[in-house]
Amino acid sequence: MATSVAVNFSKKSLIVITGASKGIGQTIAVEISKRLDTSSIFVLLARSMDGLEETKNRILETDKSFTVLTFAIDLSSIDFGGYIEIFNEVLKSIDNANMEYGYLFHNAGHVGDLKQASELVDLKTWKSYFDLNLFSVILINNAFLQKFKDLFTRIVIINITSLVGRQPFANMSMYGSAKASRDIFFKVLALEQPEFTVLNYSPGPVLTDMFNSICDSAESLDLRRSFQEIRNTSILSASQTVTKLLNLLEEGKYKSGDTVDYFDRI
Repeated sequence: MATSVAVNFSKKSLIVITGASKGIGQTIAVEISKRLDTSSIFVLLARSMDGLEETKNRILETDKSFTVLTFAIDLSSIDFGGYIEIFNEVLKSIDNANMEYGYLFHNAGHVGDLKQASELVDLKTWKSYFDLNLFSVILINNAFLQKFKDLFTRIVIINITSLVGRQPFANMSMYGSAKASRDIFFKVLALEQPEFTVLNYSPGPVLTDMFNSICDSAESLDLRRSFQEIRNTSILSASQTVTKLLNLLEEGKYKSGDTVDYFDRI
């Protein structure tokens, strides 16, 4: 496999992470800080300011030289111009001299209504769900590219996806349809923009609030039991899957636009 997509975390970088207040997003921030050049800059976005402050403090425990900017926002309520304003504020606040890498981790999202597909009849619910889980992803991605694509030597975009977007699970049509839509969007982006590095990363079953909500509140008893069994026997920690992701990025054993699962042998 081509290795040209391999990244070098020792270079000065800008790291943008959505859903950075807890779970996988917070873990990406903390674990990547252990590998980065300390002149690098973090831009953390999520709804919870308390969670963002916790993530910021954990980054600074690695090294106080990092610049960490936090934005407590509801991603689903902002239009394209709002994201441009956020990135304009970032540019005013940082020293972008000698910046080489720009990373965008699309992690924010939620599981949606865990019901049978035929019961999902409320248009407002569907629109609200896709505002956060698809449309905000596209808008923040394109705002990031508009503001930063000429600033860095390398642009690296990581979409946190799921097996549920490729394989049907009862009660998960809402979650799966958004993940499938995101995956194809980023595959097309990789095809159209070969100068970018794009990866759809499927983290496997990870112990998060989202996983627990499936275990405890899915309408399907079979789905609940299946996820509960995984939780009791083979669940991954956020640290395990993020370590695999960061190693994958460093090794570059994939093609831009690929979807790679935690359990893939590569």
